[in-house]
Amino acid sequence: MSFDLVLFGGTGDLAWRKLMPALFQAFRHGTLPAGGRIIGVARDELSDDQYRALIRARFDEVELAKRPTPEEFDRFAALLHFLRVDLSKPQDYERLAVNLRERNADTVVMYLATAPSLFTAACEQLAAAGLNTPKTRIVLEKPLGHDLASNRAINETVRKVLSENQIFRIDHYLGK
Repeated sequence: MSFDLVLFGGTGDLAWRKLMPALFQAFRHGTLPAGGRIIGVARDELSDDQYRALIRARFDEVELAKRPTPEEFDRFAALLHFLRVDLSKPQDYERLAVNLRERNADTVVMYLATAPSLFTAACEQLAAAGLNTPKTRIVLEKPLGHDLASNRAINETVRKVLSENQIFRIDHYLGK
């Protein structure tokens, strides 16, 4: 089963401290399905190799038993890619759509490791770019808004562009 995991906020704190170490451990233990690709997206101007170097450097901060050996990291790094995406620019979602369609993975997971204030705009733009297909899943990190009204607004918007069985609302410790 091929998959693309698109990690919005791919250079952010949540990605560095929680998600990448967890993804590496899944890779190390063989629970990350083969045929996958992890695409970090953020506003930074990075090549794939620069992104891999940033991730490698961050593993120096991980406790020793969880750090990859150089050989392990090289194999894991083959999954890592980077795409510059400004969440406020529709044309950047179009570039992401082209990138994802070229590979045509069986499952595409959009992991929004961003501020909750960006959830609705990101979901609307993903839909506008045609990235809300039946094979798409979206992961929303808690908190889902800053109060009940904003929580309801986020959920309403997301449900307009994706079906409920495509939406995963999680606490980042579950994501880890």
